[in-house]
Amino acid sequence: MQPRNVLHSRRGRLATFGILYISEGIPYGFSSTAMVAFMRIEGLSLEQIGAFVAAMFIPWSFKWVWAPMIDIIKLKRFGGRKAWITFCSCMMIITLLFVAVVDFVEDFHLLLWMIVLNNFFCATQDVAIDSLAVSTLRPDERATGNGFMFGGQYLGIGLGGGGALFVSGFWGFNASLIYVSSLMLINLAFVLIFIRDEEASVQHVRHSSVGRFSHFVSTLGVFVRDLYTGFAESGSGPRFGLLFALLPVGAMALAYALLGTIQVDYGLTETQISKLSVAASFTAGFGCVVGGMLGDRLGVKKVTATFYILTIIPTLMLANQIATVGLSNISLFLLCATILGHSLLFGMAFAVRNAIFMGMTNPAVAATQFTAYMALANLAVSFGNYWQGAVAERMNYQTALYLDSALVVLALCVIPFLKDREDKAQVRLATEDVATADVTR
Repeated sequence: MQPRNVLHSRRGRLATFGILYISEGIPYGFSSTAMVAFMRIEGLSLEQIGAFVAAMFIPWSFKWVWAPMIDIIKLKRFGGRKAWITFCSCMMIITLLFVAVVDFVEDFHLLLWMIVLNNFFCATQDVAIDSLAVSTLRPDERATGNGFMFGGQYLGIGLGGGGALFVSGFWGFNASLIYVSSLMLINLAFVLIFIRDEEASVQHVRHSSVGRFSHFVSTLGVFVRDLYTGFAESGSGPRFGLLFALLPVGAMALAYALLGTIQVDYGLTETQISKLSVAASFTAGFGCVVGGMLGDRLGVKKVTATFYILTIIPTLMLANQIATVGLSNISLFLLCATILGHSLLFGMAFAVRNAIFMGMTNPAVAATQFTAYMALANLAVSFGNYWQGAVAERMNYQTALYLDSALVVLALCVIPFLKDREDKAQVRLATEDVATADVTR
């Protein structure tokens, strides 16, 4: 007997998207945490590491280019979006194993290309998962759902980052690759057994060659119309969402590559980094779940703004300590407390922020529109990693952290203008009401 579709219940939906995001977090954590630490230990410069992380984000920044494939090429005969997720998971495992034969120092550019390719498939999988989430999660589940999703992602980051470092410390780098690939295979098995895309259950109609072309043109036309409606005829919220996506997620330097180099330059051992990385990932994941629940209860904009502001506190504390006593003289307890405190607050801000984008998205073009928001957000992260690494290399860590905190103000100025998408009829009615009010004055 075929297992029931877990997406039919609220608990099943929340658990499923959490597990799917674990599969995204594992390779990301390995690349952004474990690989960064390995590279620094091998003697690569901060600028090279910054370039590595920036390259890793390139597919995520431009995934909107191929995201329409998910909306247009449904693959209903093969399981719909489940087929996309399965294929990308397999390719992520294959490309990650190729990294085992690359020398970090001698073949740095080849390493960059392999990581870009791995993240291309990871980003494409993300598009399919997000599309499934937008069309499956109910409005009162969005913030909590995003909390579970990004909580799962952080759990995956901890397993793929700190977990890989822990395995590497005992059995070497290649063993950590096998460990990461095994975790991804477990997630792949879950997708194959328990998930079914309801849109793929609609009967597939065969077309002749001419009919296929006509059907494709018709589908493309509907897609373009729905996409235009999603951005241009759904109120002002989706347009302000594009600007908001380009701005930083609070003070975020302590959530990305700069954190890895700070830990190495502080003098932490590989084992210490792995333990702290796992703790930070789990703390951020817990923050995602709590932030998502608070967002559904108190309002997503209010919760997002609050935790954006709070991420500044640990960032400024660490910057002040580095400027006052120097990085190597900071107590280990204070360093760990600052990192974990930031992880909790950043997780709360990050998850509920993405619920805002989900509310702006037209389900008919979910893969493309939501991906556009996420791609712009990843472009902001990529640029942030680059300038933070460059500033830290040319100046110092504290300057990078001070600038990171100051940029939060830009995002706070945009939050009041964010709101959910409106139906085309609602927008037209609102416009007519304004026009009528002007005439009667």
